[in-house]
Amino acid sequence: MRRKTKRKLIIIEILLVIILALIYQYFAEKKASLDPCISLYLHQQNTIITMNLEEYIKGVVTAEMPASFHIEALKAQAVCARTYAIKKLIEEHPYPQGADLSDDVNTCQAFAPLLDNDIADKKELAKRINEAVESTRGEIMLFDSQPIDALYCSTCGGKTESAGAVWGKEIDYLRSVKCDDCIASRHYKSSLTIDNSKINSLVNDNGNIANIKILEKTPSGRLKSLSVNGTKIDAVVFRKDLNLPSTWMEFQPAKYSTIINTHGYGHGVGLCQYGANGMAARDKTYRQILSKYYSGINFYKLEY
Repeated sequence: MRRKTKRKLIIIEILLVIILALIYQYFAEKKASLDPCISLYLHQQNTIITMNLEEYIKGVVTAEMPASFHIEALKAQAVCARTYAIKKLIEEHPYPQGADLSDDVNTCQAFAPLLDNDIADKKELAKRINEAVESTRGEIMLFDSQPIDALYCSTCGGKTESAGAVWGKEIDYLRSVKCDDCIASRHYKSSLTIDNSKINSLVNDNGNIANIKILEKTPSGRLKSLSVNGTKIDAVVFRKDLNLPSTWMEFQPAKYSTIINTHGYGHGVGLCQYGANGMAARDKTYRQILSKYYSGINFYKLEY
């Protein structure tokens, strides 16, 4: 048994060396100095800009999380953003014009320049983001000696979702976990009233009565599929077409409209950002926060 354990540890160490070698090789090819540089595709401007990796991480944190959040939550976001980017770089994910990364949230992470303003409040917010990124400089999350797919959402609504329930493939570190810390989010629970005619249009029905039935749920309580007037529709499509906060839905039908109550905002997988802020308010560190939302991870600091 001891020999098997020792052999397993040796294999893990070898895999880690290989992964880190790939990372360093990538940066060595991009820039000879120890100041890694990436190219970023700006999808609205249809152009590429280049910058230091850590400056890019600051821009992601600026765009993806309110700068007013607790500093430990901002640190958690910084480690997520860096890990996500490193994974994309290693995989050489294709982006327009040969860029390393993109600011299109449909294929990568959002990006906005670090706040730079003479207004005192904005300078203070920029200072907080800068501190969060610099204090975690080079830090990433690993699982089985590889950078994880560090997915995150705004608000899980009480329970995160597993990767398998959303995309059909289970990922060990992206499991569903209970979250009691995102209740401060305005999206924790919300309600929308939608005309039945708009709902029926999703299934090419012109009537004013919407007969909605839930067909399948995920273990966390989100919908996988439902039917509208007898026609089956995927919950993700239903959410997207009606611009709903999440697929965690409940329905209150009426004659001409339907009240849709939702929990959370986003796909619900990985880090819950408002949950991270709530945990930080309870004096949890960024590593404790990340270890809750990503099961079985390890932390590693890249030296550059």
